[in-house]
Amino acid sequence: MSIEIYFFEPRTFMPLSRKAKEAIKVALAMTIAYGIALQMNWDKPYWAGFAVAFVSLATVGQSFNKAANRMFGTLVATVVALTVIGLFPQDRWLFMLILSGWVGFCTYMMGGTKYQYFWNLSGFASIVICVSAGMDSANAFRIAILRSQETGLGILVYSLVAILLWPTRSRGDFDAAAVKLSETQRQLYQASLEQMGNKDKTDATQELRTHLLQVQTRFGQLLEAAETDSYEVWEMRQQWQKFQRLSTDFAGTMAGWHGNFIELQLLDVKSLIPNLETFSAELDKRFAEVERMLAGKPPEQQPAPIDLTLNKTGIQSMSHFHRAALAVTRKRLNHLETLSRSLFETVNDIQGFDQKAKVPVAKPQPSGGFVFDPDRLTGVFHVMTILWLAYLAVIYVPDIPGGGALVSMAGVFGMILAGTPQLPVSKMFMPVAGSVLFGGVIHIFVMPQLSSFYELGLLLFATIFGICYLFAAPQQALSKVFGMALFIKVAGITNQQTYSFLGVATTAMLFMIIFLLLTIIVNIPFSARPEKVFLRLLGRYFRSCGYLIHNMHRDTQKQEKRFDRWQKNYHKHQLASLPKKLGVWARFIDTKVLPGTEPPQIQTVLTGLQALSYRMQESLAESDKAQSPFLLQELQSNIKAWRDRVEEILQRLTDEFDAGKKETLGARLTEIIDRLEQRIEETLDKAAENQLSKQDNENFYQLLGAYRGVSEALVDYAGTTEIINWNLWREERF
Repeated sequence: MSIEIYFFEPRTFMPLSRKAKEAIKVALAMTIAYGIALQMNWDKPYWAGFAVAFVSLATVGQSFNKAANRMFGTLVATVVALTVIGLFPQDRWLFMLILSGWVGFCTYMMGGTKYQYFWNLSGFASIVICVSAGMDSANAFRIAILRSQETGLGILVYSLVAILLWPTRSRGDFDAAAVKLSETQRQLYQASLEQMGNKDKTDATQELRTHLLQVQTRFGQLLEAAETDSYEVWEMRQQWQKFQRLSTDFAGTMAGWHGNFIELQLLDVKSLIPNLETFSAELDKRFAEVERMLAGKPPEQQPAPIDLTLNKTGIQSMSHFHRAALAVTRKRLNHLETLSRSLFETVNDIQGFDQKAKVPVAKPQPSGGFVFDPDRLTGVFHVMTILWLAYLAVIYVPDIPGGGALVSMAGVFGMILAGTPQLPVSKMFMPVAGSVLFGGVIHIFVMPQLSSFYELGLLLFATIFGICYLFAAPQQALSKVFGMALFIKVAGITNQQTYSFLGVATTAMLFMIIFLLLTIIVNIPFSARPEKVFLRLLGRYFRSCGYLIHNMHRDTQKQEKRFDRWQKNYHKHQLASLPKKLGVWARFIDTKVLPGTEPPQIQTVLTGLQALSYRMQESLAESDKAQSPFLLQELQSNIKAWRDRVEEILQRLTDEFDAGKKETLGARLTEIIDRLEQRIEETLDKAAENQLSKQDNENFYQLLGAYRGVSEALVDYAGTTEIINWNLWREERF
């Protein structure tokens, strides 16, 4: 039996736009929350307004997630604040040390992939409660309870309004995003097949891979929301999460496969893999069936078993490095076969078309343990520094504007800056200044003319509606949030209403001090200019590459120490995460002050860097496999020569960001590769008949393919660095 729930859908004489409906919902929720808080005679009702302002998002599921995070974050902050005040009521230095340490911990956790808003609220709300309560434990408990009550009120009111009035469910958008993701995967697979072995065809895969990344990000956001507001998605959440992991694996596999195209274009792939067309057609059918099932239609056929066959006669005449390239390609294609089958079975299970084929969902593999992030630590340093500076200013500067509010707002803006370090402080100034000015005008000239809550409610509704309607675009979210939050703060709506220009002026002075502190702190210990940060991250990336290359093929007989294992995991994490961070910072680089540098050139550098990351990760994975001791011993000096040369290039990239001329670099690496090719031939001729197994040969060819891939990726990256004048990037600007 199914239960149908009907929602209130108001009739209008003319259709309202999406942003008008969302603005009406936020304005109505704000007005109701204020009305209840004032009726209950609660102190500082703007806390309920803050909850409405920060919780309001595009869909019910996203709003519920943010509401839950805000409520739980506030509860955790309440417990922490009461504990800190109870333990250190008379020691203000230890009190601030523990509080700032907790806020720093929340800031670090806020930089993770999940529960960012929960940690943000846990840190911010603890500052508000502690500073508002001062050192009075009885007052602290009252404020903590009031904070929780009014936050809960704002969350409850907006949640009910969002459910009952024009509910915007994420399920429809989620289903469309899943279909779009599958469609993009199939398009990328088809384009890659056409590109492989066809050097005359224009490469269209780069644009598709970038688009796939965007679609994946969108899908992940909607999945989190749909798990909240859709019972069906919640019931199958493990299968959907598996689908998301498989899609991420697919994107990485396709990027690595694309890196082999240059060497594959020198081979007659179709003759070396006779059933490649049959294999490709089968995989294409599977992707088509996945797309069909996501659209709600049953599959027309099940996956057929298939395996790649090799032309052994043709392989015998190939060089060892060409054999290695073919071995790596075959491995990737087989992995794609496994991925396509898993995607088919997972989606089939989600849609319930074949209950007999229900697939158990394996738990994701655990990560390599905790790995600290230097960039998140920088954010922690900034937040704790501004907190201490504001705290010391309140203690030692008599009558400083804002008083305790200076510490609270310093923590808020410090955590905003830590969450979005690319955001220039100057970009926050205009929204804040405009909001304070607008709120001040309303407070001084309009509110004294009001005589009842009906008039006040109309003012609240109209103002919040106007802010939400004018700043409805996603890129205007900062202006929207600041506009609502600072308006209700400056307006100072309470039951015992007072009006003072001095209060507005004090608030304006408060934010001037905060922006002065932020401007100083963001450039400590390093410059916050995007191009400077880009160079620092680039240098760290190549240092991590150099460390990982240097420590390849360590003696497996020796037990790896815990610190060495931690170092390795740290550098692997940098290798995987830094290209994405560099891509974010690249969007904020002002190329107008860097003559000769254009955004497409920076994008080319990032593309080469991503290709190098995939090749490095592949070589690390292959080096961890068991290799023939005989081959490693015989080729040790040649492998070391290659490794030393690569380390030399990486060191130059770390120091100068320029690897030199692409032709010169390619010639030197080719010379080492040719020498290694010759030694391989001699070693295989010298090997006894049963000294090397088939698995030894396969593992070694895959390792050689990974080495060759790193070499070619470095040469390609060197070509991208030649077009940029890095000296201009290093120059100081004022």
